Amino acid sequence: MRFHPKRRLQDSGTAFALATIMSGLGLSRALHDRFELIRRSEIERLSRKLRGLTADEREVVDAVTADIVRAIARMPERLLAGDAPKPAVDALVQLFGL
Repeated sequence: MRFHPKRRLQDSGTAFALATIMSGLGLSRALHDRFELIRRSEIERLSRKLRGLTADEREVVDAVTADIVRAIARMPERLLAGDAPKPAVDALVQLFGL
């Protein structure tokens, strides 16, 4: 089951229950998607400050921030790739609002 943030139910308890039954791979994808959403939101929020950059410089900013997202998500994704203990999965779901 793949997690779709736009399809998430508004009731956080229901969303939590839905997320906890996802496979490790689905939860891993949801975590990465959450980080990516934050990255894009921050780039959008800072767009006025980035306005003076050339197209090449904007591509560098995009690439560097995408690399940061991948680096941050790597450890929890590794945990979820294996047989992650339920308390760890539940903690990730609650911590990152999945």
